[in-house]
Amino acid sequence: MRSNLLTSYITHHRAVKAGVAGVALFSALSSAPAGAADVVASNETVAPVVAIVRVPKPWYAPKALVTKKMQDTIPEYANLPGLIFKAYSFERQSSDYGGVYLWSNREQAEAWFNAAWYERVQRRQGRSSTVGQFDAPMAWFDSLWPAQSIAEKVGVEMVRLFDAPVVIDNTPDGIANDNASGTITTLVEIPLPTGISRENVVAKFVDAAPSYKAVPGLLRKYFIISNTGTFGGVYLWKDEASAQAWFTQSWKDRVVKTYGKPASMEWFDTPILLSSINPKNSLPTIAYATKK
Repeated sequence: MRSNLLTSYITHHRAVKAGVAGVALFSALSSAPAGAADVVASNETVAPVVAIVRVPKPWYAPKALVTKKMQDTIPEYANLPGLIFKAYSFERQSSDYGGVYLWSNREQAEAWFNAAWYERVQRRQGRSSTVGQFDAPMAWFDSLWPAQSIAEKVGVEMVRLFDAPVVIDNTPDGIANDNASGTITTLVEIPLPTGISRENVVAKFVDAAPSYKAVPGLLRKYFIISNTGTFGGVYLWKDEASAQAWFTQSWKDRVVKTYGKPASMEWFDTPILLSSINPKNSLPTIAYATKK
């Protein structure tokens, strides 16, 4: 078994060392001590993809029941083509339910979140939720979203995809499945400064990855880039205390000082963690390093 395993996946571009602007891009974000690691870049043209899914939770469905229905879907997701890892989630501010998914590539993610998926969500949201059977008249549903479907109403806001050229896993041999997890997931997005190329961003992701090995309570981090001009990370934390210890007021102040705007943050309770049982669901380029 490997201890203190750092797994880095860099698959979209060959890492190119950035200049001073690239260094400044990330210096404000990390206060973790650096650790030794071997990080490898490849010529792969396919990057892993993170999907953030948020579906409005029916007001009449208690969270505990939705969680139980989530558990019932585990066999379906455990062997889903291309799905490497899923953290079932509830967004804190809205109670939207859904998941934080890690896919092998964008093609497989989009194959799952297709028109039929949106139709299933709309249909089940009318008679039930997407995680169970909750009787509710369609008239009530139509009163919430008159004359348009959930997909038309929410559109891409319901499913957001991010390239994840670097992924780290700080748990020995990967995270174990957990049906009663107390983990917390945080999505952080920051506007990408003008003049910083995608290659620069990926290079600095690679440089920054080892420093996150030593962050207390951090189980995973997905370094992400959006198609809407943002970069950031998806963090999976062991508990609330670990997350709050990282995202201090000093951290927030550094972001504002560096970029002129605060980071956008979303917080999720993630009561179920699921790793794929499908051996074909893997990331194409892997670099392992153990703490010296």
